[in-house]
Amino acid sequence: MTALTREQLYKIVDFAFAGERVHSTIRLAVAVVDASGHTLIAAREPDAPALLFDIAQSKAKSCVAIGMPTRAIMDLALKKPTWFGSASRVAQSSTGSPLWGALGGVIIRDKNGALVGAVAVAGDTGAGDEAHAKAAIEHIGFVADVDGLDVEW
Repeated sequence: MTALTREQLYKIVDFAFAGERVHSTIRLAVAVVDASGHTLIAAREPDAPALLFDIAQSKAKSCVAIGMPTRAIMDLALKKPTWFGSASRVAQSSTGSPLWGALGGVIIRDKNGALVGAVAVAGDTGAGDEAHAKAAIEHIGFVADVDGLDVEW
């Protein structure tokens, strides 16, 4: 199994923070989890709202808990709200975080497609959060899985 190095983790955070934002006053939080959902690094910029730190971690944990990026989880929540609500309660009790059905969490895959972990960003628009996470993953040479499974729910 591929593991992220300390150097790669810091590069992810720095690159995500360096990205362009919808407005210059926006502050971000970034979280990276491994394939088991354990937080490897999480940070928020000075003056960022405190809750963003927890939102970023919840997005990242959701990705690996369900095996898909939050874009796909959001789609699943819209198409199967009863299932999503039940799965979110199970996730809350087992991982301490509910499933997050909003943009901003991206799966990290190695070049062979194996799950390495996830990066999530919170604070910008959902599309902006997702773009920051995707760019940071690609910056360190991994594959950013934004779309998830191509299936009909």
